Amino acid sequence: MAITGRLISAATLGLALTQAASAADLPVKAAALPVPAFDWSGVYVGVHAGYGGGMKDWTNEQLNFPARGFLGGAQIGINKQIASLVFGVELEGSWADISGSQTLTTGSMGPFFLGTLTASSNSRIEGMATITGRAGLAADRWFVFAKGGLTGAWEKHSYNQALNDAFGGTIVEHLDAREFRWAPTIGFGAEYALDGRWSVKAEYNYVGFGTRTTPLIGPATFNGVTLPSFKVNEPIAQDAIHLLKVGANYRLGPTAVDPIYPPVKPALGTDWTGAFLGAQGGYGFGHMQRSTFVDPANPGSGAYDMKGWLGGVDGGVNVQSGVFVFGVEGEWMWTGLRGGQTLSGPDPFFGGTAVTRLDSSIDWLAIASARAGFVAGDRLMIYGKGGIAIASERHAGSTVEPLPAGGGLVTESTSGRAVHSGIVLGVGAEYALGGNWSIKGEYDYIKMIAQQHTDPGVLTINAGPATDQGNIAPGVDKVGQTLNLFKLGVNYHFSPLPGAVTARY
Repeated sequence: MAITGRLISAATLGLALTQAASAADLPVKAAALPVPAFDWSGVYVGVHAGYGGGMKDWTNEQLNFPARGFLGGAQIGINKQIASLVFGVELEGSWADISGSQTLTTGSMGPFFLGTLTASSNSRIEGMATITGRAGLAADRWFVFAKGGLTGAWEKHSYNQALNDAFGGTIVEHLDAREFRWAPTIGFGAEYALDGRWSVKAEYNYVGFGTRTTPLIGPATFNGVTLPSFKVNEPIAQDAIHLLKVGANYRLGPTAVDPIYPPVKPALGTDWTGAFLGAQGGYGFGHMQRSTFVDPANPGSGAYDMKGWLGGVDGGVNVQSGVFVFGVEGEWMWTGLRGGQTLSGPDPFFGGTAVTRLDSSIDWLAIASARAGFVAGDRLMIYGKGGIAIASERHAGSTVEPLPAGGGLVTESTSGRAVHSGIVLGVGAEYALGGNWSIKGEYDYIKMIAQQHTDPGVLTINAGPATDQGNIAPGVDKVGQTLNLFKLGVNYHFSPLPGAVTARY
C-alpha cells in the first residue's frame, strides 16, 4: 500500500507539472486598462468668435431690414461634474459689428405729382455681455450642454429723411441714438477636450430683445436753413437675434476625476456618443397669414397654404449616459415651399374692382435644436427635440384695377424679403446600421413668430392720356405661419457605431 501511494503521488505531481508547462506555453490575456475619463470640473478662461444677426423693425417708419455681422471676445466660467452631469456658470463679453440698413423712396412723378420722400435707417450692435448657467451631459472628452441667462447689448441707431414737396420745398432730418438693452437668452452647444487643459467648443445662442422705444435726437433743415434739434420716439423691435460662435477654453487647476461620482457608462448596445454629419430630404406643408390683406367680411382672405420639398445637410454631437442620450444638432435646408392666393373686391378709393395676387416662398430654412432621447434595444434611438427655426422668405403682391371712368387702369406690384424666426418641436427615431452609418426619420412642427416687413414696389396710374408712376411702400404687413416637416436622412458618425455589444471590459 505504501508503494502504491507513492506511485499515485508521483503521478499526480507529474500531471500538475505537465499542466503547468502547458499553461506556460499559452498566451496570457493582459488585464484591460480602464477607459480614460475626463472630468470637466474647475475654472476656465477662453476666447470666442462668431457671426450673427436678425431683423430690425422700425415700427412707425415702416422700415424693416436684416442686420448681420461678426463678433468676438472672451469668457470665464466654472463647471462642476457629478457622475455624467455637468453644471456651470459662464460670463462672456463680445465686441460686435452686427449692423444693417434700409432706404425707401415713396412718391410720384407726372401729372399727379405729390412729392417724394426718401427715408433710411441704420442699426448696429457694437458690443454684448452675457451671463448664463450651463447644464449638460459629459462622456469622457465630449460635453453637450444647454444654457440660459441674460444678454445685454450696446446699440447705435440713426435715421435720415429728405422730403421734396410739390411746391419745391426740401426738408432734411438727421437723427441719432445710443442705447443699452437686455433680454433673456437661450442656447446649446458642444465642447471637446483636446487634453487635460485645452478644449474647443461650438454653440448657438438666441436672444429676444423685443420692442423698445428709443428717443432719436438731431437737427433738421428747411431749404438749407438749420432748424432747432428735436426728438422722435421710435419703437424698434428686435424679436430674434441669432448667434453662432466657436471658441477655445483653457482649464485652470487640477482635472482629476471625482472618485465618489464616476461617470455613468453607456448601456449595452450601440454607443451614440460622438459627432455626426449627414444629409436629409423630405416634404413640408403649412399655413401663411398676412395681416395687411385680412378682410373681416371675406373669411380666409390673406391666408393660404404653403407646400413643397426640402433637402439639405445636418450635423451635431450626441452624448450617452446609461440609456439616456442628449445631443445638439444644426440643419440647413433648401426648400421649394410655395403658396399664394387671389383676392378680388371693390376698391373704395378708385371705385373699381381690384384683383390682387399674393405669393410667398421659402428659399432656405435653418434649425438649431437640442435632442433628448433613449435607446430601445441594441441599435434604435428614440428622441424628442426643441429649438429655433430661421427662414429666408420672399413675399410679393400685385394688383390690377380698371378705372370705371375713362377706361384707365391702376396697377401695383410689390415684393420684399424678410428673415423669419420661430419655435421648433419634433420627434424622431434613428437606427444604427453598424460601422459609421445610421438612418433616421423625423417630424417637426414649426410656429413662426409674426414678422413685420414692408414690401416696396411701383404704382402706375394710367388715366386716359395721363400716366403717373411712383414708388410705394404699403402698410406694415405682419406675416405669421406654421409649418409641418417630414424628413428622412442618413448620418455618418465620426466615432464608429459598433452595433450590438455583448460584453464590456
